[in-house]
Amino acid sequence: MVNWLLIFELLYLLVLIAVCVRIIYDTNSTIKTLAYLLLTIFLPLFGIFFYFAFGINYRKRELYSKKLINDEHLWDKVKQDIYAYSVQTYYNTAESARPNKQLAKYLSKEMSPLTSGNNASLLINGEEKFPAVLQALEEARDHIHIEYYIYENDKIGQIIQDILIRKAREGVTVRFIYDDFGSRKIRKNIAKTLRREGVEAYPFYKIRFIRLANHLNYRNHRKIIIIDGKKAFVGGINVSDKYINEHNSANKIFWRDTHLVMEGPGVFYLQYLFICDWNFCSG
Repeated sequence: MVNWLLIFELLYLLVLIAVCVRIIYDTNSTIKTLAYLLLTIFLPLFGIFFYFAFGINYRKRELYSKKLINDEHLWDKVKQDIYAYSVQTYYNTAESARPNKQLAKYLSKEMSPLTSGNNASLLINGEEKFPAVLQALEEARDHIHIEYYIYENDKIGQIIQDILIRKAREGVTVRFIYDDFGSRKIRKNIAKTLRREGVEAYPFYKIRFIRLANHLNYRNHRKIIIIDGKKAFVGGINVSDKYINEHNSANKIFWRDTHLVMEGPGVFYLQYLFICDWNFCSG
């Protein structure tokens, strides 16, 4: 006669062991790990249900599960090549100009390669950033990649919109990512206009109920523009009139922020970041 109770107990034991291993492997906090283990072991079934209901951040997993390269062997080779390139760059740089060795090693292993031969200039406030951005957009011949956390439907936002539309009509590929919460004011105007006029525009992590989204943490705060894969802008200044101090003079507000324009191998990594986000947003 089959002892079903014994079989059930053995199966439950196997499931319990598997869940415990997952908790240990998947939970970063030591306190949370211990709490979930005790709950799972001493409250049968309920503890497992509680962990899978509240202990796993499914939203974060969904957000970061899509890598640029899905082939694991190719992904490992890319990481090895980036690390080797970073090491070579480090030792080919004059000793007096080398960055901190441990920091460079850590960043290269995190897929942030060390590069040399870049030209970079600081752009202080919107007064310096936006004229340089507008000129670079006008000079685009192959593609424009633009990604922003905050993009406002104001004067500078509309100027950039008009340039993007005009460049798309000239045959330049224009890809535009806007954060669906930070740039929520352009959802029904600029974003729609860009799509209608031939610009590929996608929101980052689309929000279904905007009024309930104040506490969502997984937003895209990047502020990136890449022109033809050769010139890039990155920094702290979003697309908004408030970053241009001549617009704030009437209110006696002075906005201080910094941006960077660069050319050289460092642009490739910004391109990589954009493509990762693009694949996630556009599918």
